[in-house]
Amino acid sequence: MKNSTVKTFAFNNLKANRMVETPFILSSSIMFILFNIMSSLSDNDYVIHRHDSLRMFIGFGIVCLGIFTSIFVFYATNFLVKKRNKEFALYAILGLEKKHIRKIIYLEFFILFCVIALISVIGGYIFGKLSFLALNFLLHDVSGTLMDYPFCIHAMTKTLILLSVLYIITIIRSGLKISLSAPVKLLRKQHSGEGEPKSRYILMIIGFLTLFTGYYIAITIKGILSSLIYFFLAALLVIFSTYMLYISFSIIILKRKKKSLNYFKPSNFLGVSGLLYRMKSNTISLASISILSTAIIITLAATLSIYFGIQRTVKNIIPREYQLESFIDVTPDNYKDAKRDILKKVYSTLDENKKTKDTIVSYKMTTAAFKEENTFREYKSGMSGIPNFILVYDLKGYNERTKQHIKLNNNEILMCANSSSLKNMTTCNIGNKTFKVRNIENITPSNYAVETYTIVVKDFNTMNYISKALRTFDIKTKKMKKTSINCVIDWNIEGKADSSYKSKLKQIGKSPLYDEKIRSEVINIAYELNGGFLFLGAIIGIIFITGTILITYYKKISEGYEDRDKYQIMKKVGLSDDLIKKTTASQLIWMFFMPLFIAIIHSLVASKIVYQLLGLFSIHNFMSYGKSLISVILIFFLVYFLIYKLTSRIYYKIVK
Repeated sequence: MKNSTVKTFAFNNLKANRMVETPFILSSSIMFILFNIMSSLSDNDYVIHRHDSLRMFIGFGIVCLGIFTSIFVFYATNFLVKKRNKEFALYAILGLEKKHIRKIIYLEFFILFCVIALISVIGGYIFGKLSFLALNFLLHDVSGTLMDYPFCIHAMTKTLILLSVLYIITIIRSGLKISLSAPVKLLRKQHSGEGEPKSRYILMIIGFLTLFTGYYIAITIKGILSSLIYFFLAALLVIFSTYMLYISFSIIILKRKKKSLNYFKPSNFLGVSGLLYRMKSNTISLASISILSTAIIITLAATLSIYFGIQRTVKNIIPREYQLESFIDVTPDNYKDAKRDILKKVYSTLDENKKTKDTIVSYKMTTAAFKEENTFREYKSGMSGIPNFILVYDLKGYNERTKQHIKLNNNEILMCANSSSLKNMTTCNIGNKTFKVRNIENITPSNYAVETYTIVVKDFNTMNYISKALRTFDIKTKKMKKTSINCVIDWNIEGKADSSYKSKLKQIGKSPLYDEKIRSEVINIAYELNGGFLFLGAIIGIIFITGTILITYYKKISEGYEDRDKYQIMKKVGLSDDLIKKTTASQLIWMFFMPLFIAIIHSLVASKIVYQLLGLFSIHNFMSYGKSLISVILIFFLVYFLIYKLTSRIYYKIVK
């Protein structure tokens, strides 16, 4: 066959199959545009010098993009080849050799991948500039401009290399399928999956058992560390059960519906029968849509919660603009001097024009303890079980922080915890003493990710008693010792601090005896880390949404072509277009909204364990995650509904 003939076949085929090849180009281009953008950001000088910590997130994003892009390209190209099995069989029957068919396929895919490459490079540069500005906005960095995002040759090279590798793998897979299949087999593959599936009761039982186990873990697990350990197990169980129940339970429900009295109504007959005969090939894609949709909802909800909680989190850690902590051990002999010394350190940073205000000077100690009912015992090395952190403050410092005038008796303490599962204690036993507990609003610093109790005691003597009762393990001496008590000061200053003031404060912080923090700088660091995390979450969300759209679109197109011949026969025997539309509507809940419904259930059930995991990112308010979760579900529902409207319209055009 001449090359000109091959070109003619290839271009005619591309034109004839544009309905399925255009979405392939668009979805693949989106993936490669994102890959190009992430690669450009990874090599961008501005990002490297101003936000070097972001490169870890970007590097992880590049790996994820490469994996998911490869998966979606293989899925889409497999669909494109399978849909044309009948066409290839006819070519063979008409006299074309397999090598001629392979040449046509190779040229078609070469043209498609060249178009994708062009869109990816140009789109990656254009949308990369917008992404660069969006990233700086998330990081609260106003100094970055479009001039700081030049065209990146290295990113283009990596994008084209990935495209070339996927093209080579695609033509090898396609060529092998054509070489190993006879024309009759190719014709049969076009109609694969039409046999009525069997009722698999064993798979259904396994599916429900694994689903309930996964749900049970997600709902009942308590504690951040336990959630971290069991989250992936619960996720794997739910993913496995989702596939099992789609394969088995959906078929059993349809078969039961087939036995009902209303089955032989035309709309029910066409809807149920059509679904039943194709569920064998559609269950995997439907289950995949459910899993991808769940991943989108959870990922975006979690990242939004983390990002929008930055200000609250940092203010909880540093109650004033400046903080200085002394690591000099405070004892009953020097605790008054410790306060005077740390105040002198702060005053040494001030000039004549500046004064402190809203100053908090407090004592603080942190230790680990083993909790048994209402009793705290010192946690020794080798003890089984997970310890709780105990954070102790003095009452005077607490009153200065909260601007209250609370008074305590000798046997009373104030207590709060960063987890709702730790609350509701009325008495507390520490050492040989029993304290009455007065619960207060949580003041535990948000950077304490694990379960932590915060105790406010009457005076330094009570704190010193607790430090002896709840000793800590000294790594150097290999022995238990009295827990250290430190002095901490938080303050604001009148007016605006200049660079010389901050440099004096940082100079003190260079000493191993002190640690300084400036809230505005901590917020900037938090925005950099969490803004990068949100950016990565948004990228992963776009990947999953693109994959969901691609799978849904191709599934609906495939159904349309499979149904066209059947519905044409139905029309010849007198069925109306309205009945065809009604039949399509009857499949809506199964083929579209059932995956969404299941994804929402998965996301809601997972909300508790995900919320507990967010404690690692200093999120200890369920409503902050709940609002993000509901918002993402509503937005995703709208996007999903638009996908349905688009694909249903195309489906009906094909059928009609």
